[in-house]
Amino acid sequence: MKNQVLAGEGLTLDSQENQETESAVLDVVIIGAGFSGICMGYRLLEAGMQDFVILEKEEGIGGTWYKNTYPGAACDVPSHFYCFSFAPNPDWSRVYSPQPEIRDYIEDCAKRFGLIPYIRFGNGVASAVFNEETALWDVTLDNGTRYQGRHLVIGSGGLNIPTTPDLKGLDAFKGPAFHTARWQHDVDLKDRNVVVIGSAASAIQLVPEVAKTARKVTIFQRTANYIAPRMDRAYTEKEKRGFRKNPWKMKLLRWRIYWRFDLVLTPLLKRKSLFRKRFTKVILTFMRSTVQDPDLQEKLVPDFELGCKRILISDDFYPSLNRQNVEVVTDGLDHIEENAVIDGTGRRHEADILVLATGYDLHKQMMSIDLTGQQGMSLQTLWKDEPTAYEGGMVPGFPNAYFVTGPNTGVGSTSVVFMIEAQVHYIMQCLKLAGKDKLLQPREEVTQQKNIKLQEELQGTVWATGCKSWYKAESGKIHTLYPHSASRFRRDKKKIRLQDFHLQKKTPEQIGV
Repeated sequence: MKNQVLAGEGLTLDSQENQETESAVLDVVIIGAGFSGICMGYRLLEAGMQDFVILEKEEGIGGTWYKNTYPGAACDVPSHFYCFSFAPNPDWSRVYSPQPEIRDYIEDCAKRFGLIPYIRFGNGVASAVFNEETALWDVTLDNGTRYQGRHLVIGSGGLNIPTTPDLKGLDAFKGPAFHTARWQHDVDLKDRNVVVIGSAASAIQLVPEVAKTARKVTIFQRTANYIAPRMDRAYTEKEKRGFRKNPWKMKLLRWRIYWRFDLVLTPLLKRKSLFRKRFTKVILTFMRSTVQDPDLQEKLVPDFELGCKRILISDDFYPSLNRQNVEVVTDGLDHIEENAVIDGTGRRHEADILVLATGYDLHKQMMSIDLTGQQGMSLQTLWKDEPTAYEGGMVPGFPNAYFVTGPNTGVGSTSVVFMIEAQVHYIMQCLKLAGKDKLLQPREEVTQQKNIKLQEELQGTVWATGCKSWYKAESGKIHTLYPHSASRFRRDKKKIRLQDFHLQKKTPEQIGV
């Protein structure tokens, strides 16, 4: 390809190249240039497949880690397990990687493995339609550009669409107001009154950083969370030299983390857990020994079982609550005025800047792409109430279409990058089986049976207990998380079970397309 220019964080191609790409029938069209898309691209090149494209709506590589740039953004999984097994990184600066390093790591992988020429930046996918006449996937971008592919891989991830709650008076606020996922770096927080709405994963990372410069930080907490000590630290130069010189040390560390998660965290998330009471005591002791105000301590004790909501980790959030310029409000939020937030008791909290640390809408993200399968079947309609798939990866009626992180592939006890690699391994088997001349899709009855069993198994987890969380739908069913260990997920993805699928030969006319 000619005129490939990595301009900043985006790739520009001349119009002739775009026309050539559009006119060709590709083997694979991949949506998303985060961990999923880069892993998929790497495995395709490894298998000698070069007729593919990676479509990315943003101007850079990294997915979630490209978009989330708020102060303090970092990973909750240790660095040496939050990376590809085929691309270990001896130079992680810390046990838990900060956002810029993860973004740079994914971009480096894309460059190192020759994937940049395959990525098209700056336009989201408007629709993907299975053309029954050609047996191809017709993919249309927001700008009207069209691609045709024999196979479609959706690797757009889950943390993409921010949740913005319906807050009375939000439109009347005169100062900057933005979600953590849309951080406005041109807004100076120094000596300003910053109100943070929300107290979960992103809030506990940004508050300690913002509090260093803001006049005051007011946190509106709706629900207390279990926050375990992160025990983060910087890697020494000696350790990093050791990783570079002896790669086996990185591999050993990775396996230690993997087994710790599988043998400790996974059992912790079952309804009947021997560890939960002990771990709960450890977390609450950590909180009470750190937070100085006895009244605030009581407000920070969750009213649900450990693990029912996401277990958070932080070393500096609780210490930041001891600062004179940090306040936690637990009286609810009544409404917002031009320069203040009024809590449930009528108390006024001055606000120059509003930060919405209110999470993501995973259900909406699953249906964000207008995907149409056989006989005009709409995925948005099919998944309106219950998003389900065959083992989180395929849906009946959508042949040769694969989800890398589909329904029930989310994790609470391991690295999502590990899960992505296992799913991509499975998808590669499907690509090889279907090839250019066949259509592959799971059987409807098998998919239903598997999801009934899955929901039964999920009832044996702490996620199914009394608390309300984004894990659960209104029906009480859990369509986001996987209930078993990483070991079992990988084992289930090792080999395709032919009896679970329809494999249909294309017509000679379709094969010739």
